[in-house]
Amino acid sequence: MINFDSLSLKAWVLENADYLTNASVRKIQQPSRRELVLHLRNNGENKKLYININPEFFHVCLAEDLQRRGISIPDAAPMFCMLLRKYIQNGRIAEVRQPFGERILEFRFEYKDALDEINTLCLAVELMGKYSNVILYNFKTGIIIGCAHNVGEEKSKIRELAGTLPYVYPVPQDKADICGENFEEFKEKFNGNFDKNSVACEIANDYAYMTVSLVKQAFLALEIEKFDENNLKKLFETLKNTSSLSDFEPAISEDFSQFSLVKNSGFNPVNSVNQMINDYFEFNQIQKILKQKKLRLYAHIDTQIKKLKKQIEIFKLKLLDCEKADNYRVKGDILMMNVNENVAPILKLQNPYDGEFVEIELDERYSIVQNANRYYKLYKKTKTAVDYASSQLEELENQLNLLEEQRFFVEIASNLEEIEEISLEIGLKTEQSGKKEKKKQINLEMHEIGGFKVYLGKNSVQNDFLLSKVASPEDLWFHPLNMHGSHVILKKNNSKEEIPNEVLLSCAKLAKRFSKANQDAKIPIIYTERKYVKKANSKIAFVTYKNEIEIYC
Repeated sequence: MINFDSLSLKAWVLENADYLTNASVRKIQQPSRRELVLHLRNNGENKKLYININPEFFHVCLAEDLQRRGISIPDAAPMFCMLLRKYIQNGRIAEVRQPFGERILEFRFEYKDALDEINTLCLAVELMGKYSNVILYNFKTGIIIGCAHNVGEEKSKIRELAGTLPYVYPVPQDKADICGENFEEFKEKFNGNFDKNSVACEIANDYAYMTVSLVKQAFLALEIEKFDENNLKKLFETLKNTSSLSDFEPAISEDFSQFSLVKNSGFNPVNSVNQMINDYFEFNQIQKILKQKKLRLYAHIDTQIKKLKKQIEIFKLKLLDCEKADNYRVKGDILMMNVNENVAPILKLQNPYDGEFVEIELDERYSIVQNANRYYKLYKKTKTAVDYASSQLEELENQLNLLEEQRFFVEIASNLEEIEEISLEIGLKTEQSGKKEKKKQINLEMHEIGGFKVYLGKNSVQNDFLLSKVASPEDLWFHPLNMHGSHVILKKNNSKEEIPNEVLLSCAKLAKRFSKANQDAKIPIIYTERKYVKKANSKIAFVTYKNEIEIYC
């Protein structure tokens, strides 16, 4: 992942300046201490200006869908949000500007005070890594009204930021504009040293809007392996055209690890700079949140699994008493067959079942028959305990199996909705807990295979919905044999339709891909018609099936 740079900000401002200028601020929200959402309206269009000052994801864009980023609005607005609502809500943006070469975005709001004089407020969005901040200050007096987070003397002796203090810009970087230089001036900086890493660092240090990653993306676009003066000139022209925004193409790498404005960089082009920024940071934010939520679920499930395994071991030890129970019964039977024997502390009597002699301890206070009854009582008590332990062990092993299945579902979850469904299924509180919400629609993953729609259930909630609401009786159900995996349903176009073998094999491969054994060479996948699949009559969400056919893939 790469950082949001000043050139991307410059391109974004150029692209959206027409909409932002004279836009009115209809609503202000602050989802977290490092996020702001300004609801704007201009030219009959409503858009959401999303500002993120998280040190890992700092950027600004017109967000398309905040819910996809896992953003939820708190019931009570934070203090800084209330401050912004007081001063700039319902105001109009008079000007949008970016100081030369800086990752600072300024929104200037003009308003008339009580004396009918025009005053200007400035909302400065500083996108500078761990120093990112949002500051509201009076442009005329330069006095800060408030900040997203204050910076005191203990954090910075050079630049303090807090209400009533004067606002000053960060120390300028004093970099040149590559658009204002010619090639000869550019070439002199390297003194014949054309090492790729040295060139990239030198350009990033000397020129505004240039970063090491941008220069390396230019290397990739120009297919430069070894430098000479001719290649250096091509690099200069490419960077100059990109920096002037006269020849650029917003694009994102296939794995979403980078974005770029360099034309023909080998990345996937997108329609706009805003889309590039929105899609790139949205994807990486979602992945980070998804990872955090998965770790939380893993910790919760692993704790439950550990407890269950301890309980299972205890009940397994109790099952070993089964042999003792049989011994008690046998001793009782031997005593009842030898009622005329004299009572002694230990009697050695023959076992009629195997002919071996058995030593039997007796209580001399009681007769032979009473001692036999004592052994029968011990047998009955031990047998009851063993039966209870056996039933409890079966239930615990089912619960363990279910938790291990839930852990597998967490592993294959690919979006926040699936994680939310699993969290609710296992009873883990989420950010939405306690809020009254409409029942969310269950979105299933769908594949098109050979002209057939194939649906995938990636957790217990989706599996139940798939079987009960989506699948028809004649549709085909696929599942890995005797292992955790997703339910796969192939929807027939009509009930009597024959499914081609290649489609069946593709569905089986899909079931294998979303199974615990997805890395194995070949595993058995079963399939049968949906009408032969029934949910088991237990609290554990397993199914029973019949008339199945196996495919190895």
